[in-house]
Formats: sequence, C-alpha cells, structure tokens
Amino acid sequence: MACFESWGWLVDPVYPTIALTAIYLTGSSFVFLRTERERNRVRNAFSHYMAPALVERLADEPDRLKLGGETRDMTLLFSDVRGFTTISEGLDAEELTRFLNELFTPLSNIILDENGTIDKFMGDALMAFWNAPLDDPNHPGNACAAALRMVDEMAVLNERWQQAADEAGRTFKPVKLGIGLNTGLCCVGNLGSETRFDYSVIGDNVNVASRLEGQSKTYDLVIIAGEETATRAHDFAFLELDLLKVKGKTEATRIFALMGDDTVRQSDAFKAFTAKHEAFLSAYRDRDWDGADALLRECETPGGEKLKGLYALYRDRIRTFRTTPPPDDWDGTAQATSK
Repeated sequence: MACFESWGWLVDPVYPTIALTAIYLTGSSFVFLRTERERNRVRNAFSHYMAPALVERLADEPDRLKLGGETRDMTLLFSDVRGFTTISEGLDAEELTRFLNELFTPLSNIILDENGTIDKFMGDALMAFWNAPLDDPNHPGNACAAALRMVDEMAVLNERWQQAADEAGRTFKPVKLGIGLNTGLCCVGNLGSETRFDYSVIGDNVNVASRLEGQSKTYDLVIIAGEETATRAHDFAFLELDLLKVKGKTEATRIFALMGDDTVRQSDAFKAFTAKHEAFLSAYRDRDWDGADALLRECETPGGEKLKGLYALYRDRIRTFRTTPPPDDWDGTAQATSK
C-alpha cells in the first residue's frame, strides 16, 4: 500500500511468494542431489570391499572417509593358498578361474561378516584389513575370528572338492591356507594416480603381516600372528612360536600361532600345554639343550599333528646348536631366510 501511495506501484504478493518458493525448492533440490551423488559415490566405491551394512553407514556419514589418506591403528590379514603352483598346473584356464571363485567367495563373505574390508586379490592371495574406513574398536578380535572361520570353511570346501574329484575319477589333494595377522599403525586412503586409484593401506605393519603369512610355511602352521595382535585379541588362544627377525626388519618380534577361540583358551588342557611349551622356550633360549630337548618331547604329544612341524623345526635347531653353538650375544632370535 505504501508503494502505491508514494510511487503508484501495485504489487501482487502472490508472485514474489512463488518466486521465493521456487528459489528455495531449487536450492533444496540441488543440495539433495549433491548429497545423494556423494552417497552413491561412496556406495559404488566400497560395495565390493565392505559388508552392505557398513557401506550404508559410510554413505550416511561420508565425512568419516578421508580421501587424502590418514594414519590409523589397524589389523591386517594376508591369506595364501599353499602349493598353488602345483594345483594350477593340473587345471585349464576355465577350471582355474572357477576354483579361485569358489575359494574366494566364501572367504570374502566371512571377512565382510566380521566387519573387515577387502583390499585386493593377488592371484591365489587375499588381503584384508580392519578399522578403516569405519571405526572398529575390536579389530584385532574380529580379524582373528575371521581367520579361524576361514580355516573352518576350508574343511567344507575340501570336502566338496574331494567329492567332485571322486565323481570325475581324479586324484585330489586337500587345499591348505596360510594366514598372517598383524596389528599396528598404517597409512590408509585412496592410493594411486589422479585417474586410477584404490582405497588401500600401506606401511611397515602391512609388510610384517605379509611376512608372517609367508612364515606359516616355515613353521608348518595355518595362522601366525604378530605380538600386538596376540596381546590385544584377549578372547583367543595363542601360543608363542619364536622370536623372529623377518625379512626387511632389523629388530626381532615375537610371533604367535592362533590356536583357537575363547573356549580353547580357557580349557585346562590348553593352559597346561601352554605352561609346558613356555618352559620349553625358556630352556631353549637359555641354551639348555638337554632340558629343551626333554621338554620338547613332552610337548609333542599334546601338540599333536598341528604342531608336528614346529617341534621338528626346533629339534633340528637344537641338533645344530649342539655342534655349532650360537654367538655369545644370542637371545633366542631366529633369522627368517625367506619372505
């Protein structure tokens, strides 16, 4: 009314209201579409590496994802098929592809089910990690649970493959895994070039996890874990194996065999066996070869077939040290000769 009295303008309030509403709706639509585009980008990037529930959490909170990389406390898992070269030689390309798919599908599902993130597949090897991009306070325990379930799954797969081989009249040799676990600080983020990159992890602790997987062949064990993993995964049964200086490291680290879950850990049999095994390691590191040899024999029966290769390795060492003693500053450390 004031505009009409002063300047003769008559303004219909309906049009400005419509204009402001249109501007508001346009802006809201733009924000919504941009948010959805970001959510879809996260879903597309991680749907193949993480469990669906975790992908949705990450899509709802994309700010948790630092695309430039960050340092996080993580647990790493490396898995590899033992004797894969021999296996692959007996299969054509189509059969080999089917074998790997049948192997990796259930193993990947186990890792995702235990809140892990699949990093990559490398031929017959698999790499995964925990506590990135989303927080996982129990990442050492979840990684150990996944490793034990993977071993159990191999028994199911081997039974299926054995049946298929029998029906086809082929000889079958059970497929075995080697698994390495390690926990510590790593750098994780989108790694690569400006045009091609992957969400991955790097660092010294990653290398150690890979080396531990390789040492599963040396110690003839399925799952070998670093000291930090064994210390922080409280609800699992671990047995100290050795004081080992892995390839590429100047300092030795204590390595452990993952023997079972909390039921095994709390069993009287395992507690008694662990005490006997620790006494053996103490005698060995004190250069008491006779005492170590006697305790080794006492450990062999409860250790069973699972630890047969470990005690054979130590028996060979003791035999060597009797004729060629270690240097005066030796503290029980063994030097890894392979990766």
